[in-house]
Amino acid sequence: MGKILIVDDEQNIIDVLSLVLTSEKHSVDTCLEGFTAIEKVRNNKYDLVLLDIKMPRMDGLEVLEKILEIDKSLIIIMISGHGNFETAVEATKKGAYNYIQKPPDLDELKIAIKNAIEFKRSKDEIEELKNELIESNKIIGISTSIKDIQEKIKKYSDLDLNVLIYGESGTGKMLVAKQLQLNSTRSDKPFIVANCANLSDEKADEELFGIFENGKLVRNGLLADAKGGFFLFDEISSLSLEVQSKILKVIEENKFTRSGQKEEIILDTRFIFTTNKNLEVEISDGRFREDLYHRINVLLITIPPLRERTEDIDEFIHYFTAQICRAYNLNKKEFSEKAIRHLRSFRWPGNVRELKNTIERLIFDIDRIVIEDEDIDIPGSRHSKEINDLLNKNLTLNEFQNESEKLFLLKMLKDYKYNIVHTAEALKIQRSHLYKLLSKYNIPTPSKIK
Repeated sequence: MGKILIVDDEQNIIDVLSLVLTSEKHSVDTCLEGFTAIEKVRNNKYDLVLLDIKMPRMDGLEVLEKILEIDKSLIIIMISGHGNFETAVEATKKGAYNYIQKPPDLDELKIAIKNAIEFKRSKDEIEELKNELIESNKIIGISTSIKDIQEKIKKYSDLDLNVLIYGESGTGKMLVAKQLQLNSTRSDKPFIVANCANLSDEKADEELFGIFENGKLVRNGLLADAKGGFFLFDEISSLSLEVQSKILKVIEENKFTRSGQKEEIILDTRFIFTTNKNLEVEISDGRFREDLYHRINVLLITIPPLRERTEDIDEFIHYFTAQICRAYNLNKKEFSEKAIRHLRSFRWPGNVRELKNTIERLIFDIDRIVIEDEDIDIPGSRHSKEINDLLNKNLTLNEFQNESEKLFLLKMLKDYKYNIVHTAEALKIQRSHLYKLLSKYNIPTPSKIK
C-alpha cells in the first residue's frame, strides 16, 4: 500500500477520496490548496499525489510543476471537473502520470491508483539498480586529474557529441565510458561495445551492419542494436584503414544501409571511442585516417597512468580490498601502512588493472588479517637480481652505467609490452631518443621482434 497526498479545494471531495483510499489500506494525507501541498511534499515522502486542477490562488498545473521540482520521481494523478482534452495533454506534458475527470468513477480510480503505485515501485527499483550500477562502476581517486575527469563526465554526459577517451591499458577507459552512459538521459537505452581488435575486414560488415539475405534480416548488427543509446568503439586504432572509412561514413551521417537492403537505418546513437595509442602518431605513421580522427576527437578525456597519480593508490587499495572481501564473503582484511607505501612505490605498467590483480592475489595468498610489506613480491625481481650481479662485477663506472641503463631499458620495454610510445612517455624522453638508445645497446625494435 502507498502513502498518498490528496490536494483539492473541496472538502467533500477530500472526504470521499480519503474514505475510499483508507478502506484500501493506503495512508492518506490531505490539504485544501497548493501552497500547503508544496510544503507537504517538501517535508514528506509520498508515493502518489491526487491533485485538483482548478484551485484558488495557485492552480493544479502550477502546483504540479513546483512539486516535481522538489521530487521529480513523484507520481501525480490530476483530477478536474472542468478539464478537457487539451488540459489533459498539457498536464501530461508537464509530468503528470494520469488524468481523471470529476466526479471520479471509484472503481476506475482504484485501478488508476493501483497502477500508479505499482509504476512508482518499479520506477524506484530501477533507480535503485541504476544507483547500484553507478556505485559498482564508480571512478576511484582523489587526484586533481581524476576530479577533472569526473567533472568532464558530468559536463559531457548529455552532449550529443562524439567522445574520445585516451589512456594506457588498464587505466579505466571502459569505466569512464560506462559512467558517461549511466549519468546521461540515455541511461535506460542500450550500451553496445564493439571490440575493434576483433573486427577484421571480413567480419566488420557482418558484426556492425548485420546480414540481409533473400529479402530477410538474418542478423541485426551491433550498430542497429545501439539505436537510441550508446555505441562504444573499444580501441578504435585497431581497425584497418578500410574499416575506418566505413565507420567515418556512419558517424558522419548517423545512419547506414545494409548490403542487399535499400532501407536506411537511422541510428540516433551517441558514439564513444577509446584508444591506448597516440592517434596523432598513428596518423603520421599512416595507420589512422586523419579525417576520422577529427570526427571522433570532439570531446576528449585523457586518463593519466597510475604512476602519475600515486595519491590515488591508497584509495584503490582500500576500495578493492573491501570489494574483494565482500564479493567472496571473506573476513575483512587490510594492508599495513608500510605495505601501502611499498605498493605506492611501484611503477604499475598495467595500471589499475595490475594493481587490482595484485591486491586480489595477496588477499587469497596471505592468511593473516593484515598484509605486511614483506608479503609483497616486487615486480621485476629478476631484474633486481641482475642489478645485484652487476654491483658485484669488476666494472668501471662507465661500464656499469651502460650495463645498468641497458637492463633498465629492457625492463621498461617488457613492462610496456614493447610499445615505443608508452615506453618513451614513461621514461619522459622523445621517441627518437629511445630509438637511439635501442640502437646503442643492440636492443631489437618491436618490428624486429619475432
